[in-house]
Amino acid sequence: MNDGAAAVPRGTAVYREFERLYRLARTLRPWSTDRWNGDLFAGGTGNWGSVDRLSGALTLSHEHVLRHLRDSGFSTTARQQAQALATILHETTHASMELDAPDHPNAVRRKSTWNVMEGVAELRAITDVRAFAVRAGYGPLPTPQPQYPAPYAAIDGLMEEASGPRRDREALLNTLSLGPGALHLDQLADGVLQNRLAEVVPVGDHQAVRAALIEPMLHPAWSQIGKMPSGIGENVARDIQIKLNTVVDEIRQHYRAQPAQVFPAEGPNAEAARVAEGNRLAALPAPDARDRVDRSAPGDRHGGAAPGVGERADEPVKGGWTPSGRGEAGVAAMRFLDGVAPAAGATGRRPSLGQGARGAGQGGRDRRPESGVERE
Repeated sequence: MNDGAAAVPRGTAVYREFERLYRLARTLRPWSTDRWNGDLFAGGTGNWGSVDRLSGALTLSHEHVLRHLRDSGFSTTARQQAQALATILHETTHASMELDAPDHPNAVRRKSTWNVMEGVAELRAITDVRAFAVRAGYGPLPTPQPQYPAPYAAIDGLMEEASGPRRDREALLNTLSLGPGALHLDQLADGVLQNRLAEVVPVGDHQAVRAALIEPMLHPAWSQIGKMPSGIGENVARDIQIKLNTVVDEIRQHYRAQPAQVFPAEGPNAEAARVAEGNRLAALPAPDARDRVDRSAPGDRHGGAAPGVGERADEPVKGGWTPSGRGEAGVAAMRFLDGVAPAAGATGRRPSLGQGARGAGQGGRDRRPESGVERE
């Protein structure tokens, strides 16, 4: 997975500096996990950075990143340092969240989701890089240009659409940082719901309404815009905004006319969630007639279970579904491709989930679906 890259020995100055920066980057946002296994590789010029999604190893370009870190012994400029630190923030974002949520009905498990995740990682990098540089002792640095211009612009536009008085931009970016990546659109949909529809949608209907709001976000251009210019991403955001406004109006009209009836919508991964739930129920032992004690805490509508990934603690879980968000049960074989595979095609293996890249050029390793996260 580290084609042509050389391992950076632990204990060397460059390794210690990267490790310090990685740990510092993780203090700037809330994170749900840490997928870095501690291995660092120095790569070439093709890709600026990548996280191997299988091993957790992290590769950074010596030319574009490592030589621009403090005490590297090489000459550098403020702009080069800013891009190097942005790369570290970008890859830290990927390494600090789960990717998939196979049992969640609102998970978007398609190839196009990689560009959504890259847009989120790039937005986080550009947003945090100046404060990160100061905290890390690099002093004031210029804001670097996004290296995923179109995904960055598209996510930036959706953030404007989804943020508001109930959930502002900073809170929404924190939520996106928690992941998993397959729920980024669900998290943006929740921002729209909280800021524009919270007063009309009953709490118990939130999941269905988020599913309805995800649909206009599934723009066909997501699968193509990876390295396109920012104007393309701005157009994608505008297209989505128009469709979102229409859906928001439909939801308002629905609840004015039928306040007791849930808005009709089904999540993009609803069938997989049903299969996973069926598999879990089938694996349960038969109930013992002598054991009929209700162990639910008073007023606990979930029967004592913790809310699942992407679910609000105050939101009822419908149909008995309890998502794991980890991909080890039920539909672990559902592939992260455009058009979710039918349950009959499951192989019992966790999907091979790759991520994209940040930086200069399309070449280099790890652009295949089985590869890790890259910043080219």
